[in-house]
Amino acid sequence: MSSSSSVNNLKEVVLFFRNETFYCFVKENCGDIVLEIMQAQDISSVECLLDVGNIFTFLELDSNALVPLKKARLILSDGSFFVKKGILHKVEIFTRILRVLSQQHSTSYLSRSNNSSDIIIPEDRVQKFPFLVTLITYSKFIMKSKIDFTFFYLMMTNIINNSIKEDRGYRYDSIVRQFASALYILGGRITYEFVRINVSAFLPNIQSILSSTASSENYLTEGHFDFNRVGDYFNSKKTTLAFCAEDCTATASKIVYDTQTDTFISCSLPLDQNGWPIAKSYSTDSFTCLENWYLNDPIAKSLGAHLIQPLSSSLENISPYLLAV
Repeated sequence: MSSSSSVNNLKEVVLFFRNETFYCFVKENCGDIVLEIMQAQDISSVECLLDVGNIFTFLELDSNALVPLKKARLILSDGSFFVKKGILHKVEIFTRILRVLSQQHSTSYLSRSNNSSDIIIPEDRVQKFPFLVTLITYSKFIMKSKIDFTFFYLMMTNIINNSIKEDRGYRYDSIVRQFASALYILGGRITYEFVRINVSAFLPNIQSILSSTASSENYLTEGHFDFNRVGDYFNSKKTTLAFCAEDCTATASKIVYDTQTDTFISCSLPLDQNGWPIAKSYSTDSFTCLENWYLNDPIAKSLGAHLIQPLSSSLENISPYLLAV
């Protein structure tokens, strides 16, 4: 059969045959003798075969180990030899077809590369950073999943963008900053620093978190019940009903200065005639007054939180609002 018709019968997949699959392919097209010659030279793939070129040069070597393979040639009276025409013809047609397929594959690959927006990752890069393969596989899962991976996407984008900048040029998405604040509040300084140091370029430093919290319009003042903002929150959720709850957790007994309100906190606040705590009760410029508070006024041993949970007839899951601490 002609080379062109043979090319039509073979698919590009044969170019990637290896080992036993390749040897079965050779035996089917060229016979047992050619198969033995290739196995003796450890030619185990199409790529290797095309690089070697003439597989019969191997038979020129003077070795008793090659005697069984020399049945592929005829020795002349002057000591020279030539490969049997039938075997040579099969191998030439076979390699010619494979070369045509290889050229077609290369041309098609270049065309796809030029016309496609796909990113091609060099093999050496993948070997050095194998997590890239995992990331690509995971991205395919994310595209098909119904789970919300918004935060994961923002986290990875933040880390990668910051990693290629100088430390002072780091930028953080607002949602990442919210996560950082929550982590610092719930986990504490040690936990926050542990995560920040081990996940490089992900979280801002503690000073940034404290500054952001202090400048927030939702800054909490001890003993202040923020009913105005609760009303705004209710209006945004279009609800008028709610229930309240109180919770507390044990804390270390110590007095802390709040720079935002210029007060000392952690002493138990006095109550007004209606039973409401009097906010900013402990504010002074006198060290003697502060010492007197420390010695005579009870220091709180727990932190209380007052939460209000809006109720809604809709299926929307409404988060509770922190009314006061």
